[in-house]
Amino acid sequence: MPNIGQHAKAPAARYLPELFQLATNGTPIRRAPAALARRFQQICVAMIAEALVGEDVVQLEYAVLQFLDDLPGIDQRRLAEALGIDRNNTGVLVEGLEKKGFLDRRINGEDRRARQLSLTAKGRKVLDRVRPKTRVTSERILKPLARAEQKQFIDFMVRLIEGNRSYARPGAGRRKRGSLQQVPSNQ
Repeated sequence: MPNIGQHAKAPAARYLPELFQLATNGTPIRRAPAALARRFQQICVAMIAEALVGEDVVQLEYAVLQFLDDLPGIDQRRLAEALGIDRNNTGVLVEGLEKKGFLDRRINGEDRRARQLSLTAKGRKVLDRVRPKTRVTSERILKPLARAEQKQFIDFMVRLIEGNRSYARPGAGRRKRGSLQQVPSNQ
């Protein structure tokens, strides 16, 4: 079997059709969930970044504003979980948006350690201005699928994420699940 990494006359898909599909430009697309998810994420990030050019927010900041609109009063810990990023990065994001005047952070009356977040009028204005651009971008991302397939695709993605929730956490793949790895003692 020829080395599929070399430029052979026949495409890689000929040798391993269950693993590859050829793109319209002839480039092999690996038919593996992780590889496809990474490529899809690249597309989404690039298209949303394109939609946010010239705005005063980047993709994760926009996601924070959307969560605050959907769930006013959410605390930073729950926001971190919802975004799938660690609490330190969430704190940095929240602090930056607070400095821009886009959100308000208040101490929770029931739990003084928790910080409740809400949009300010300035944050709402930015969200209202940017939301139509990102909505159009989301439609562009899904455009290759028929309407029914679009809904089904989103439903499948939600099910996959929910079904694998224990892996949907910051640092997954870099850190062991649960506690830190035990270092063996010299005894």
